[in-house]
Amino acid sequence: KSTDNAIENATLVEVGSSSNRKRKRTNKEPAQTTADNTRWDKAELSNRIIKITSQLQLQGILWAFSKVLDPHGSSSASSSNHHQPSTTSNQHAKTSSLAPREVYGRVAEMNTIRNLIAENKCDALTVLPIVGIAGVGKTTLAQSVYNDPRVKGHFHHKIWVCVSRKFDEVMLTREMLDFERHEGSPHKNGRHEGISSLAKLQEILKDIIEYQSKSFLLILDDVWDSMDDHQWRKLVCPFVSSQAKGNLILVTTRNLSVAHMLGTREPIKLGALENDVMWLLLKSCAFRDVNYEGNQSLSIVGRQISEKLKGNPLAAETAGALLRKKFSIDYWRIILKNEDWKSMELGNGIMAALKLSYDQLPYHLQQCFSYCSIFPDSYQFLGEELVSFWMSQGFVKCNNSSQRLEQIGQCYLIDLVNLGFFEEVKREEPYLGCQVMYGICGLMHDFVIMVSRTDCASIDGLQRNKMPRTLRHLSIVTGSAYKKNQHGNIPRNNKFEENLRNTITSVSELRTLVLLGHYDFSFLLLFQDIFQKAHNLRVLQMSAAPADFLKHGFEEVDGSFPQILSKLYHLQVLDVGSYTDRTMPGCIDNLVSLRHLVVHKGVYCSIATIDNMLSFQEQHGFKFHISSGFEITRLQSTEHWMHVDTLEDVYEAGLVSNEQSEKLHIAMEGEDWEPHWDLTVLKISLLL
Repeated sequence: KSTDNAIENATLVEVGSSSNRKRKRTNKEPAQTTADNTRWDKAELSNRIIKITSQLQLQGILWAFSKVLDPHGSSSASSSNHHQPSTTSNQHAKTSSLAPREVYGRVAEMNTIRNLIAENKCDALTVLPIVGIAGVGKTTLAQSVYNDPRVKGHFHHKIWVCVSRKFDEVMLTREMLDFERHEGSPHKNGRHEGISSLAKLQEILKDIIEYQSKSFLLILDDVWDSMDDHQWRKLVCPFVSSQAKGNLILVTTRNLSVAHMLGTREPIKLGALENDVMWLLLKSCAFRDVNYEGNQSLSIVGRQISEKLKGNPLAAETAGALLRKKFSIDYWRIILKNEDWKSMELGNGIMAALKLSYDQLPYHLQQCFSYCSIFPDSYQFLGEELVSFWMSQGFVKCNNSSQRLEQIGQCYLIDLVNLGFFEEVKREEPYLGCQVMYGICGLMHDFVIMVSRTDCASIDGLQRNKMPRTLRHLSIVTGSAYKKNQHGNIPRNNKFEENLRNTITSVSELRTLVLLGHYDFSFLLLFQDIFQKAHNLRVLQMSAAPADFLKHGFEEVDGSFPQILSKLYHLQVLDVGSYTDRTMPGCIDNLVSLRHLVVHKGVYCSIATIDNMLSFQEQHGFKFHISSGFEITRLQSTEHWMHVDTLEDVYEAGLVSNEQSEKLHIAMEGEDWEPHWDLTVLKISLLL
């Protein structure tokens, strides 16, 4: 049949009246066409398009007219909702209900707020931020404060406003006045109706606040970073001038920078709930009964699910809603196996809430955060390590020639910490003192794997998913595949090697390759064989994972130094800290783009052609052996650590006057130098 006949014979059947109309084609004959007999009746086709367009326009007019007649959507709600899909922010505004809710955990935080309110009788205005990632319970805690009988007696006025992403002083002031009127304020005559002037609206609000000089509680829920300090000062101007004492503004926000900008007190930071508390919350959501002790099989699976929710209350509500649909052990096991609570399709779920935060990031921060998905969820980074990774991939952009890329990258990291994507962990390390590490917060790691799956992947165990052709960043975690036997040896794992061969089909476009964990020598040979053509690598990390991974059994690896370095001309970051060979291969001279090098503290180097490595910047724990073929003066652009024999070497190298050097560490070592026990002062004089 020709195309026009096929169209003529096709009938569009509408099912229902929603915008998600299902259309099915009922053909009298198969609508198959070929290039040779295709004929188009342009006039007929044009008429059909005009007719369909008119119908769509009419439907839009009818929908708009129905909204005028029924602005709250009370009738036909089920059929009209999908005409105008609600955004996550709208959903949040609706969920900022003030109905009392049970709060699980947060006893310490609630007591902190109560004590502050009870003791805060002198200050005219206190701003207390509550900060945390999406779904952690900021709004729920604020609701609990609002409804707490012990809090109620301290305030004459209580106002609740959901701010969300658009910070509009006029709109927010009007909402405060609307709230006061609906709550039965003595000034409930609606004097603000029709007024659009911020000054006049605030004059009315100030009049209400100062009525009998009573104190007030203002809760600003879900404040984003869409305002500046000037806008904030304008908004709170009526409250600042109040004569009453003990006034409190409670602010909930995902952004630590916002909390620091607005707060007059240190913010309350909400972290993950304990597993036992999460189980109580999940029982409440799934069974509607926190004391449920019925089906023990369901309880066992439920506990396993609660432990996977990583302490996030919204995740518990999301999972509980799914579990409540069917009290079947098989159904619950499917939920557990598939981790269905992570679905992006759940509009009110935890992943949708996290995605809202992610979507607000500028593109360069999205790149930096997504990149970290190749590392395990409990991995902790050093700040310098993270920045070096981002720089190697070109994520860090320099718009000001006076700023170094390292400084800009550190600003990126601070932004991601303030926005809740990373958390700081301070730990004491031998010889190094207090170190600040960075880890991805809770369910954020599960989320980032979902949004980065086209560019990033991690192989852990015997998974058999083919790597996408768009893959650029890959990690291989061997901890579950290689375990020491009773003799302390690591036996070969043929299945894991076979899986690696079948999974990795192309390596030429890889930009990052990370190997974490221990393995045997056969795996090392296979690794080097598979990745010998990965010539575009910018990052190569083959070290035992730092920090917490050591206690999980990832230990240092002895063996020949990796031989895949000879053609890595683009490599900028090389981390081979697990290798204890006393020398490095001569092919390291080919790494002309290298900027960052991490090696074991016991490795000594004698590299006569180090000056070929023009971009070389860091040598963490790297000791340079001063030999006849090597001059320290060739390293005037280096930073951090360098082994020298005398202070004259430091002067000759020009390190003291080098503008690019930020740190100079002079260490005395060896048995030949021992200070006298009576020595109280060591003076190093810099002759300028």
